[in-house]
Amino acid sequence: MGNVSLSGGFAAVHADDGTVCEQVTEDGRVLVDGIVYRAGEARFGGVVVQPAP
Repeated sequence: MGNVSLSGGFAAVHADDGTVCEQVTEDGRVLVDGIVYRAGEARFGGVVVQPAP
């Protein structure tokens, strides 16, 4: 995951082939080892991933 511009936004990509992962980019839902997390923009740039509520 990474920021797409200085004004905001982020895009998630698949580690194996570098293609954009549309589902994560659209809704921020990330699955890691069977646990659901939420990805989003950090306050001053960057991306933050936290456990989903």
